This record gives sequence, C-alpha cells and structure tokens, in this order.
Amino acid sequence: MNRMYMKKYIWRTRKLVRQTKDALTIYFDVGQHKIHYLPGQYLNIKLTIRSEIIIRPYSFCSVPSDPYPAITVKRVEGGVVSNYIVDNASIIEYWAIEGPFGNFVLDSHVIDQQPIVLLAGGSGISPLFAMLRSAYTKTSIPILFYSNKTPEDTIFFNELTDLEEARELQTYYSFTAPEYVPQKNNQLGGRFSVPILQSLIKKFVPTLKAHFYICGPMALMELYQNVLKNLRIPEKNIHFEHFHPAPQNAALQQTGDTIKDVLVRYYDQVCHNDKIVTFECTSLISVKPGESLLDALRGNNIKVSSTCNNGTCGSCWAVRTEGEVHMLRHDALTPLDLNSGVVLLCQSYPINDKVSVTLQ
Repeated sequence: MNRMYMKKYIWRTRKLVRQTKDALTIYFDVGQHKIHYLPGQYLNIKLTIRSEIIIRPYSFCSVPSDPYPAITVKRVEGGVVSNYIVDNASIIEYWAIEGPFGNFVLDSHVIDQQPIVLLAGGSGISPLFAMLRSAYTKTSIPILFYSNKTPEDTIFFNELTDLEEARELQTYYSFTAPEYVPQKNNQLGGRFSVPILQSLIKKFVPTLKAHFYICGPMALMELYQNVLKNLRIPEKNIHFEHFHPAPQNAALQQTGDTIKDVLVRYYDQVCHNDKIVTFECTSLISVKPGESLLDALRGNNIKVSSTCNNGTCGSCWAVRTEGEVHMLRHDALTPLDLNSGVVLLCQSYPINDKVSVTLQ
C-alpha cells in the first residue's frame, strides 16, 4: 500500500465478545468499505480520550474469509487506550480505522513446505491466532506454545481447544499462577524457561527447519528468541511482532556520537482574517547523538502526528529526499513505502549531515 494513499475507514461495532475478564474481541461491520488484509497484519484505531487524539495499533485476530474483521484488546497496566476500549467499547458505535499495516505475515510457500511454530504470551496471541487458522494443511499441523496465568486468563482458550480436538493444532501451555495445578499433559505449571522450551521444541517440532512466529510481552519474546538462538535456528526462519520501543543504544551504534544537521520541509497553518492559511516552511534543525528525528522535531516545536513511538502505528511518517538515516524498525511500512523514501520519524536517526525530510 502506498503511504501517499493510506486507506482510512469508519467502521461500526458489529458485536463484542468477552474473552477473559480483561480481554474483549470487537467485530466490525465494514459496510461497503471492504478491507484487504493478511493474517498477522494490524490496523490503527484513532480515538479521542480526554480531548486528546490518540492512535494505537491492534492486530487482526480474524482471517480475511471471516464475515467481519475483528481485533482483541486486553486491559494492561497503564494502558490508556486499551483500558479505555475495554471499559467503553459497549458505548462506542463508530471507529476511525487506518490500515492494514505490517509485514508480520505467513509466507504461502513456507506453509506448504515447512512446519509453523507459534510462540505467544498474553494478548500476543491475536496475530498468531489469525495465522494458525490459516496455517493448517493436511500435511502440516501448526504448533503453539502459549504462556498465561491460568486457563481462565487465556484468550481464545476454548477456540484453541476446539482446534486441537479437531487435530488442526498442537498446543503446549505455560500457566504461571502459583496456585495453578496442571490438568493435562500439554500444560506446565510455572513459567517457560530456556531448558524447558528447548526440550519441548526438540520433542514436538519435527524439524528445526520450521518457521517460528513470536508475539507477546518483551521479556517472554526475548526468552523465546534466546531459545531459538541456542537451537541454532536460522534468523530467516524467525519472525516476530513487537509493540515495544527499540533500545536507543542500537541507534548510537549506527549513527555515531556527533550532532547532525537535518533540513526539514513542512507545512504550518495560521488564522488570517478568519481564514486558515497554509504555508510551506523550511528549517535546519540539530539532532543530538541518540536522538530520533521525531524528538528533534518536537524539540524545535515542529508539529508531527505521532502516538506509539515504536514504529508500529505509522502516523509519524515522512519522506526522506536526501542523505542517509538508520531506521530501527519499520513494521508499519510496506516495501513500496521503503522504496519511495518513506521513513518513520520515531525510529529514524541521521547517519550524515546531508539528510533532508519532507513532512506530509
């Protein structure tokens, strides 16, 4: 999808399904405005909360063949938007939607040739649930490792059980609540650890040529990645989705420790004679070592639309017209975006003094 022609929609609530005490699935009625997406991709939801416009990304938990696209939202500590949605979804009739975004998708040739292994935690099951529903073939059954507190806290637990009973999925759970006693052979009481996971993967995954898809809390994702590294799984076979900020020291390693000057072209508006007048501006700003273009722009009072600060919502995009930047992440960008010079300001760090960007 070309960033210049980003598709926006207004969808209506079709139905709400309570998954757990803290998680809710929202099904949308899209009307005549069909959306074409792939399992694993996500959309942006724009809400006004306490007079502030906020955008947040949520993965599709539905598959394209479903009659209504759906997302699952879980309450999290300090989660302004997620908690607002869980508390107020029943009185929200219309939703402002952007998308689809993301390259965390199943490759069709991978499904046909290699086993699919899904490693999840908490609400990270959302994109993986869509994937596993698409990954089943007569010759290969997807395998899911999934960590939660208890079965009652497990999103899609009943649906996953149904898929396993139909022999369309193989599951292994980690339930971390201290009081929980495992009820089945595919349940572990306590947290996944490196030795346990390595043993389970060796036991249940028929070949280490499988492809692994990871989504969940940061600490759990790091654990999963360490396990796969220890098992010498090729990097090209490991795919992950994250909604967490990238470490800033990664930018310093790529961009050095000197101040960089960046030329910025943007538009501003003023009210003149009761009319809004738009005019073009050009500014030369200084970007400190380890400072993103977004933070530098804010420091110079240049207005930029942004929300997530981790490269997933896609709202802080701009076009790089000259110079080189290092982007830590670009999950919200398509290959066409990247070839067109589109960058995410929250993830971009200038490499040299020749960088010019144009804000849209």
